[in-house]
This record gives sequence, C-alpha cells and structure tokens, in this order.
Amino acid sequence: MTKKLFTIALITSYTSIFSQVGINTQNPDPSAVLDVSSDTKGILVPRLSSAAVSDLSTTASEGLIVYNKEQKAFLGWDGVKWQNLGYEEINTVPAATNLSITGTYSTGSLLTANYTFSDAQSNPDDASTFVWKRADTATGANTVIIPSAASQNYTLVAADQNKYIQFCVTPGSSAGASPGNIKCSAWGGPVSLNQPPTASNVNISGTATQGQTLTGVYTYNDSEGNAQGTSTFRWTRSDDASGTNETPIAGANTKNYSLTATDVNKYIKFYVTPIATTGTTNGSETGSPYKGPIAVLTLISGDVFNEGFESGTANGYFALTTTSANTNTGVVNSNSASGWSPANSPRAASGTRGYQFGGTASASGASAVFISPVINATQYTNNMTFSMKVAAFGTASGAGLDSGTNDFVLVEVSSDGGSTYSAASVQVGGNSNANWAFSATGSTSAAYGSDFSQNSGSGNNLANGPSTLTITGIPNTVSQLRFRITVKHNQTAAQDEYWVVDDIKLVAP
Repeated sequence: MTKKLFTIALITSYTSIFSQVGINTQNPDPSAVLDVSSDTKGILVPRLSSAAVSDLSTTASEGLIVYNKEQKAFLGWDGVKWQNLGYEEINTVPAATNLSITGTYSTGSLLTANYTFSDAQSNPDDASTFVWKRADTATGANTVIIPSAASQNYTLVAADQNKYIQFCVTPGSSAGASPGNIKCSAWGGPVSLNQPPTASNVNISGTATQGQTLTGVYTYNDSEGNAQGTSTFRWTRSDDASGTNETPIAGANTKNYSLTATDVNKYIKFYVTPIATTGTTNGSETGSPYKGPIAVLTLISGDVFNEGFESGTANGYFALTTTSANTNTGVVNSNSASGWSPANSPRAASGTRGYQFGGTASASGASAVFISPVINATQYTNNMTFSMKVAAFGTASGAGLDSGTNDFVLVEVSSDGGSTYSAASVQVGGNSNANWAFSATGSTSAAYGSDFSQNSGSGNNLANGPSTLTITGIPNTVSQLRFRITVKHNQTAAQDEYWVVDDIKLVAP
C-alpha cells in the first residue's frame, strides 16, 4: 500500500514540475510552456545553411523555426513551405538637406531651388514634391502657399512684390520607405519690382560720307540679367546738330544705314529701344549724338578695270574657267601665222598680248568664262562704259567662226552681285567661217538696260568685222555691279578656229 501511494505521488509531482518551464525565473508566465527571462541575453535558435534548410523540408513539422545564415532571416515551416518570419533590414526614409534658392528677387525673374537628396538604401529621387511659399517678413509672418508652384523653378509675379519667398521639399522615392520629412529653405527677399532694360553708350560708327554705311552701337543692360530680345532701331536726319527738323528715315530700322544723296549736309541720329526676353521687357528709347554734316561723295573717274593680259592672267582681276579648251588656249604674244586668216595679224588689240581661246576637237560646248568681282559703282562718276576688243581667226583660208548660235562672244551685266545677269547684254557671233583682225572697223553696242546681238558678215579678213563690243550708260547707282563674259564656239575636228579677246575695260567718264 505504501509503494502504490509513492508511485502516485511521484507521477503527480512530475506532471506539476514539467507542465511549465522557467529559465532564469521562479515564476514562469502561466500562459507559456517555456518562459525565458533575461535583461542581457537572448535565445539562439538553430542556425542552418540554405542547403540544410532545404534538406529539413522533408521532415519538418508545422511550426518549426530555424535561422537561415545565408538569407539572414528567421524561417518557419507552415506545413507546406518555409515562410520568412519578417526578419529583414530596416529601410529608412530619404532626407533633404542643403536647401537654397538661386536667382534674382525681382518680379519676372526665375528662381531655382536646389537641395541634396540622400537615402541610406540609395533609392532614387523620383517622387519628391515641392511647394513655394510667400510671407510678409523674413521670419515667415503670414505665410501662404503659392498655388500651382510645384516644381524646382518659380517665376516671380506681381503678387510677390515686397514679399519673402521660401522653397520646401518633401523627399520621396518610388522604392523603399517614403516619403521623408519636409524641409524648407531660408526666406529670401524682399522681391523688388523688375526693372526694364536700358541702352547705354549709344553712338554711331562709320564715315559720314555719302555712299558709306553707318552702324549704330550701344551697350545693353538689365539689372536682373534678363537676356536681350529683339530690340528695335530707327534712324533720323536733321538740318543741324541740334535736331532742327528731325525726320525719321523711311525703312531705316536696322543697326546699319547706308548714306544717300538725300543725307548730304544733314545730321544723322541712331535710336535704340532695348527689349528683354523676360521680366519687364520694354526699355526706354535712347538716341546717339548727331553725326554730320554728311559729306558729298567725291566720285572717281577713269578706269574701273582694264584687262590687257600684259601680265598674263596672273593679275587675277577676272575669275576664269574654261571647258573643253585645247592646248593653244591662253595668253598669246605673237602675230598669227602666215597661213592663217587674217595672216601675220597681231593677236593683241594693244600692247603685245591677248587671250586666245580654242576648243578640243569636235567640242560642241567649248567655252571660256570671265567673271569680274562685285563692283560698288556708287563711288564712280555716272554713265560708265564697258568695252572690249574681239578678233576671229582661222588657221587656213576659208576657216573661221560660224553662226552666233554656236560661235559667239557674249557680255552680260548683273546688278545684284551675280545672282542674275539681266541688267544688259551684248553679243557678237560669227557667220559661215568668218574671220577678222583687231583692226577691223565694225562694232556691236547696247545701252544699259537693253540687250543686243548680231552676227558678223561672212568671209575672210573682214574689214568691217565687229572688233569692238560696248555697253553704254552704266549708272553709278548700282552697288553690286558685275560682268560675265562668255567666249564660246563649236570647234571642228581640225581645230582651225579661234577667238582672241583683249582690252576688257570699264571706264567712268
């Protein structure tokens, strides 16, 4: 009987002892099977590799907890798969520092906000938000948020005048913890009224003589640094340096103005109205001192050019290009041969040299083209005359230049610098193997503004062959005068015909 009672007591005692376990505590929590108490240490669960965790999957019971050393995570078996129990690195929100505002505090000016974005996990700055504020004082009295100002740039408006401006940013990112805490810059201001641009040092450069070009010069200024836009200009003329009878010059609305005969003995003034691209755009018109009196142009007379080929073509007055030229083309300094027609005849109208042109065998488009530089005729006396000498040769009796369709010398005049050649022209052509010497008495002429063309008579050594070409009445009102001379023929297989030209002149009377 005593043994039975001892056994029952032992079982009862074991059940009581092991129904709860307390480690480092005499009073385990009644709700816990195991109560571990410590102020300085923790519980260390089994630490397994990923491979070991995988192997354990086949025998794990639901609720089993382990620590994966490689994933650095607590894992729990849910009966089917391992679940991450939430142990992971803590993601902190981003921060904004170093806030500042750059720009000029005046209405119409652009302000730009700057800040430094930082994120402990290097998450991107792609979700930050911005606001701009205005206040009555530098300490932020009566602060209001500026509507629709939600970017890093803000253009100051009239409502900002005499106010103070602040920029605020809430740093944010599309990844990780976000947003961070709002940060604001110091107050900037007060905002002043935007000042219009000004023009200073307004003056005129250039020579005060008829035909010369004057240039208006000035210095553009804008206190807020606003860039210059399309400033406007005008020119006036007056009777004296005091501005008597000052009159705007029609059409003179650029920085440059060319003086005309109307300006002689007058005084010229340049005005500029400065215009900015932003801010207060239109400044006040400012004028230069008067420049004058404008002197009359002393016109030049005599040769404008005179090409006699005495130095070959090396003087380079005309630009020369040739097409299908034969080896006998170029400057010549001897008489024609005894078998030519005309025979033993000078191949120069004056001096000892002329320019001979011949094409290659059977060439139908052989040509030599002379083009003059652009000439400002306004500096010369009026009614200038162009002239040149022409001779035609055959290398045998009965050889020479044919009709003007294929064999001709053509002079054309341009009044627009060579864009077109329609101001005047004169042309002389051959006729049924015609030839003549420089001493022939015939001529072909046209007046400026007209065109004239004629063929020579037929035959050898024509006494009245058209040896002189002229264009008369060329005005000195043309500032872009230019000449083009085309010497052309369709050479025979025998290469038996040649043009020779000389004494190409433009003379101001």
